[in-house]
Amino acid sequence: MLFSISWTIPSQNRVACLNAFGNMTPEDDLKDAGDKVKIVGRWHHLNGAGGVCIAECSDSSALNSFMLNWAPMCDITVMPVVEDATARASLVGKPYFNKKE
Repeated sequence: MLFSISWTIPSQNRVACLNAFGNMTPEDDLKDAGDKVKIVGRWHHLNGAGGVCIAECSDSSALNSFMLNWAPMCDITVMPVVEDATARASLVGKPYFNKKE
C-alpha cells in the first residue's frame, strides 16, 4: 500500500531536525525507515519547513515505528493513496460515473 507522508517542522525544532536529517547517510535512511518500509520518493520544501514523502508498506506497525522516529521534532500527517490506474478502476460501476463510449 502507498502512503503520502507530509511533515512540517515547527520553527523551534527546525535547526535540530535539519541537522539530524542532514547528517544522515543513505544507510541511515534505510535503517530509519526499517526493512518493511520502502521510500518511493521524498521532496523537501525549499524553505526547510517541511516536505512530502511517498512510502510503500504493508505493515502499519512498521510505518508507525518510522513515523515515531521523527514525531518528537515534526508534525506528521500520513494518508493512504493510490495511483491513477487504481483510482480510475475504482470509479467503474459507481452510479455517478458516466463512462465515455
